[in-house]
Amino acid sequence: MNLEQTVKSLPPEARKEIFDFVAFLQQKYRKRRTQTLKEDAAYWLAISEQSVRKVWDNEEDDIYNELLQR
Repeated sequence: MNLEQTVKSLPPEARKEIFDFVAFLQQKYRKRRTQTLKEDAAYWLAISEQSVRKVWDNEEDDIYNELLQR
């Protein structure tokens, strides 16, 4: 017997519980996925900032910054 047949063999109140549980699992894993995406974005932002900082933070740019402040 497959999952669909098993669910169909249950009374309506049990099928409602299964539906509620599946909805709970969808929400749970959606939150987990969203958190993972946020963590990934923060990681890549930090790595990018480190790379760019090497280019931006240099003496040549400091000279130009001083010129702009005059």
